[in-house]
Amino acid sequence: MNDGNARMWSVGLMVAAFWLVACGADSGKNGGAGGAVTGGVTGGAASGGGARPGLGGDTGTGGAVEERGGGAGIGASAGGGRGGGLGTSGAGPGSGGTTGSGVGGASSSAGCGKATLAAACDTSAKGPCTINVAGTDRQYFAVPPASYDPNKPYPIVFLWHGASTKAEQYIGGGFLAYYGVRSAFPNAIYVAAQGLPSTAGGTDYGWGNTNGQDVAFTKAMVDALETNYCVDKGRIFSTGFSYGGIMSLTLGCQMPDVFRAIGVMSGALFGGGSSCLKNPIPSWFTHGDADPTLDISGGESARDAMIKRNGCDTTQTKTAAMADGKTTCTIYDVCAAGNYPVVWCPVPGETHNVPSFSGPEIAKFFQQF
Repeated sequence: MNDGNARMWSVGLMVAAFWLVACGADSGKNGGAGGAVTGGVTGGAASGGGARPGLGGDTGTGGAVEERGGGAGIGASAGGGRGGGLGTSGAGPGSGGTTGSGVGGASSSAGCGKATLAAACDTSAKGPCTINVAGTDRQYFAVPPASYDPNKPYPIVFLWHGASTKAEQYIGGGFLAYYGVRSAFPNAIYVAAQGLPSTAGGTDYGWGNTNGQDVAFTKAMVDALETNYCVDKGRIFSTGFSYGGIMSLTLGCQMPDVFRAIGVMSGALFGGGSSCLKNPIPSWFTHGDADPTLDISGGESARDAMIKRNGCDTTQTKTAAMADGKTTCTIYDVCAAGNYPVVWCPVPGETHNVPSFSGPEIAKFFQQF
């Protein structure tokens, strides 16, 4: 670990201790931890139906507007239509869906048809967008696909940073960029939001969500993005590491009617879920089993909460081997809610880090919806 990563890990550990003590019963006051992100993202496990069982591509109920499509599961080929249950081969089109697109009819936003993008926030060089939320200026970056077409609805992927890191680090170069998701899922709009400092004047940026301020910020960003970009409103996703994983779980709890799926890396769900909506939401998890910053038990509790909410059968599961050669994921995809699987990928011996396989696997998980 280099000096920068070691410093980030140390700060993250202190922030974790603070938030674990400070979190209350209200999930609007969630706390969390930061920590170092080490290692570049390498290629994920090979795609194709032979190596791993598919999750999506089941026979859907329709491909009408407002419906979400079934798509390529882990190791499956793409299928159309919204999935209503467990996929078999993952290859056939859903009833009324489009074959191979993974979207059974996009729900277009008001920004479709606008040829002029927002003047700021599309790259770190031009600077972030600023939006005022309840009297506080909040900032974020939005990066459209290189071949952005204003008449084509695109998914959105929100990237939430860990403690003591900043939004622009996730859209620039280096190992933090896009958490490695964008290279495997390029045709989406990526959004990196900036958290507020946990202490006045500090650089311990995070997602405390005090009085619901970060959820309100998210809602304001979604409204702005749907107004200025051509967005597929049925395919909005969230991912993050550590404090960013906690924020993704907060959104899975409080905004599952907006977000289609979440990817959680070393996160936890604080607050007991008393204010959570009951909507199911597909959830992908990874967590090191030797994590000293956020113990894996927090990830396990969040996994169990999502399995229960989605009505997934814990006796009928699949497994998938990851490209790191040591991690085996458990896939809970027989779910009463329909196409709302939960994937759990504990990493043997790993501490508080982003595994090399996370980016490609999260990309594949999102693309099935």
